[in-house]
Amino acid sequence: MTGLGIGTGYLATVDVDGTQSGPGENDSVNLTAWINIATDNVITIFVPFVEMGQGTHTGLAQLVAEELGLDLSAGNIRVTHPQEEFAAHTNLTMFLNQRPEEMSGPLSWYGKRFLASMKLSATGASSAVVGNWHAMRHAGAIARQMLQAAAARHLDGKPDDLILDHALFKRADGANSVSFGTIAKAAAKIDPPTDIALKPAAEFSVIGKPIPRMDAAAKITGRGQYGVDVRLPGMAFATVRQAPVFGATIKKVEDKVARSMRGVIDVIIDGDSMIVVADNTWRAFQAAEALEIEYTLPEKPVAGEDFAAAFKARHEAGAFTQSEQPGDAANALSAAAKKIEAEYHTPYLAHATMEPMNSTVWWKPDDTVEVWAPTQSAAMARQVIESVGGASSIKVHVTFAGGGFGRRAEKNFVIHAAKAAKAHKGRPIQLTWSRTEDMQHDVYRPAAIAKLKAGLDENGQLTAFDAVIGTHSVMASFLLRNMDLSSNLTADNTTLEGIAHMPYQVRNRRIAAVEVETSVPIGFWRSVGHSNNAFFVESMIDECAVAAGKDAFDFRLAHLGPQQRRHKKVLETLRDMADWTGRGGNGRGRGVALHESFRSIVGAVIDIDVDSQKQVTLNKVVAVIDCGTIINPRLVEAQVQSGIIFGLTAACFGRIDIADGMVAQENFDSYEMLTLARAPSVEVHLMTNAELPGGVGEPGTPPAAPALANAIFSATGERIRRLPISEAGYAL
Repeated sequence: MTGLGIGTGYLATVDVDGTQSGPGENDSVNLTAWINIATDNVITIFVPFVEMGQGTHTGLAQLVAEELGLDLSAGNIRVTHPQEEFAAHTNLTMFLNQRPEEMSGPLSWYGKRFLASMKLSATGASSAVVGNWHAMRHAGAIARQMLQAAAARHLDGKPDDLILDHALFKRADGANSVSFGTIAKAAAKIDPPTDIALKPAAEFSVIGKPIPRMDAAAKITGRGQYGVDVRLPGMAFATVRQAPVFGATIKKVEDKVARSMRGVIDVIIDGDSMIVVADNTWRAFQAAEALEIEYTLPEKPVAGEDFAAAFKARHEAGAFTQSEQPGDAANALSAAAKKIEAEYHTPYLAHATMEPMNSTVWWKPDDTVEVWAPTQSAAMARQVIESVGGASSIKVHVTFAGGGFGRRAEKNFVIHAAKAAKAHKGRPIQLTWSRTEDMQHDVYRPAAIAKLKAGLDENGQLTAFDAVIGTHSVMASFLLRNMDLSSNLTADNTTLEGIAHMPYQVRNRRIAAVEVETSVPIGFWRSVGHSNNAFFVESMIDECAVAAGKDAFDFRLAHLGPQQRRHKKVLETLRDMADWTGRGGNGRGRGVALHESFRSIVGAVIDIDVDSQKQVTLNKVVAVIDCGTIINPRLVEAQVQSGIIFGLTAACFGRIDIADGMVAQENFDSYEMLTLARAPSVEVHLMTNAELPGGVGEPGTPPAAPALANAIFSATGERIRRLPISEAGYAL
């Protein structure tokens, strides 16, 4: 099978190593964001992002299909993750949190060069479509123009006279046609065009359409391969048991019983962890539990209350790491007609993905290594193998992932499998974490504390807003753990994202951060800093509306300026769609929240009932999203629903408690989920406009918690300032 590979991307014109094309399987060519057209007319669109339920494989395929004139429902279209990682176009968007279109000059060039040299690709920050809106369309357009030129030669006509009809070109008179597969070899010899004409939005026939998910059939029938589904000849199975106390190390191990158990192949000591290899996963789990381990504990194990104490000390010392201070908040507060003060708290949270952490590594006798993993970064999986050392070549296969939410951007679920596989060369080893290991050795959403003050004038307008956010630096923890890099805390934009540059117009404000170091592993969690800061801001804005005697919608709208026209439109649409008539009372509550994250704006209204025993019934959520140009309305709707349910789960139940250096929660009995029976209906309305696309995987999560808290206040008059709501005695 011979094929034509087309690649393009933000790095295509940058003179750095690692961006050149290379040979692929079956005579195809692999490039940055690319398309493979085989001689049998099977067209494969390679998407360099893990499919973990967010619909990336479908959305990005639509961008290519739009320009290449493909019908994605046809049986000859495939979408998959490439087996080799490469420096993805999305990296600039993810790490600099800007649109590529807004970057030019030296910053753009050096940024591309740096990221290409790192060979780092990753899925996260709701950036796949945002970062590849132009690149994937360019890939389709380049392929179309090259194929059209080859078709014209084959049919002895002019390119502009040919008609494109899903994977073939026809003469205008219909007398002759030629398939993409037939001209693939010839097209591969044509120089890619430099003058690329993209279709105008008015001519879109694929972008904006509710195309069924490309991965649906494989998942429904069981053909789709998740990490735990990988099966290879002669494979062994393993698990890991890690030190339960953060910072503890293994002092002594008694493994005789474990080694004697049926099916056990090996027991390996690896630093502060024990790896058990067996002939199936269950036996590995049982043997790991049978290990008798004595640990050397840290001198002062971390405790949950340490964070609050450290924040208080640093706050009183004025140890601010970041700040935004337009105007004079202190004087404006002193002069305010009415002053509101509140302190809000959010807990550590786990990711709790339904598919537990796992990976499969095959370290062959010739030191070639293959990895199968549901990872958010194939590049980081490769780095794990490189850190173990001795591999002559490395190939990473990215499988479907049963949930990610930032958890699978880590290295730690690949390292133990790699070490076990190297110790047993020639035999593939699949290592799966138990749910307890997963829950107690997660990389947690940081806890946070917000000390908030606001001032109102005689007319109920905000004159001052002062916020001090205490938390841990996600970036500092992530970089040190995964890349052995230290991070300047003042560079961590995630700490104040969603509260710095908030949309509400307040002339005098101070937004400051106090970042506290911790031995608790902190990581990216769906919507990252927005998940904390949206709760703080939207709860406080609600408090201010009540203090001003204003309706929740009216107060918000009054504080949005001309530059927030999209925020205003979302709020006005939400008010109509939710049939807002004001707050409830006597056990019936309605709460609203508005938040922008990842270049999209989401507003939500939640309706609840609360009985005299503080039992909460979640009735309905109405949400409105403005995510710019919509690629696939079905995917957007599903992701907003998913994000809201994810946020409500955390708001209702989510908490990780740490005592004596250990996480108390072990499984879903102590880390509860919002079940279908208790979940509200979620009605999503999509705004349509011609703005550039925004993210959709994460923006639904931030407004969920404040909307619920505001609804509880509406129903009961009690203000929720500490999550989860069970802290105040509420239950579902």
